[in-house]
Amino acid sequence: MEQKEVERRRRGNINEGINELGRIVPNGSGEKAKGAILQRAVQYIHHLKENEARNIEKWTLEKLLMDQAMGDLQAQLDEMRRMWEQEREARQRLESEVTTLRSEKNNAAAATTSNANAGAGGSEEDGDRGGKRKRTE
Repeated sequence: MEQKEVERRRRGNINEGINELGRIVPNGSGEKAKGAILQRAVQYIHHLKENEARNIEKWTLEKLLMDQAMGDLQAQLDEMRRMWEQEREARQRLESEVTTLRSEKNNAAAATTSNANAGAGGSEEDGDRGGKRKRTE
C-alpha cells in the first residue's frame, strides 16, 4: 500500500511540473498533452539559449565598440586639453607683452612730457628770477 502512495505522489509531482511548464512556456498551438508540453518546453529552452548566445555576442561587440569610442574620445579630450594649454600660455605671453608695451609707452610719454616741461619751464623760471638758477641740495 505504501508503494502505491509513493508512486501516486511521484506521478502527482510530475504532473504538477508538466502543468507548470505548460503555463510558463509560450503556447502557439494550445496543445495540452503532456508530451507536447514537454516538447514545447525543450524547444523554448533551446530558443532561449540561442538568444542568450546571440545577445552575448552582440553585447560583446557593443562593448568593444564602446571601448574603442571611449578611447577615441579620451584621445580627443587629451588633444583639446593640450591645445587649450598652448592657447592659455600664448595668451599669457601676449598679455605680458601688452603690459610691457603699455609700461614702455607710459614711460616714454612721461619722459617726453618731463623733457618738454623742463625745457619750457626752465626758460620761464630764468626769466622770472632774473637769470638766477634754483639751488638744489
